[in-house]
Amino acid sequence: MKTMSAAQCAHVAKVYPECRGEMAHYLSCSPEVVIYRQNECGDDVPPYAIAVAGTDFWVDCCDTPDEAVALARSLGLTVTCLPEAGQR
Repeated sequence: MKTMSAAQCAHVAKVYPECRGEMAHYLSCSPEVVIYRQNECGDDVPPYAIAVAGTDFWVDCCDTPDEAVALARSLGLTVTCLPEAGQR
């Protein structure tokens, strides 16, 4: 594990307290992530989830795929999969 950046620390601080340990672990490992259109959480959650590849752990959700890519990259994560053009 590496030391977390200021952006990563700020992200950990904003998530639910019960998720902070797991979020810190994932961010410090710089995992690959996938971005996909989620429909699990209703209208009050942005539609594009950033999830750690191979898990069901969400890093965050964003309003657009571009916003999700920018957030993932700002957190030092590598995006390996984006939604299909028809899913945007």
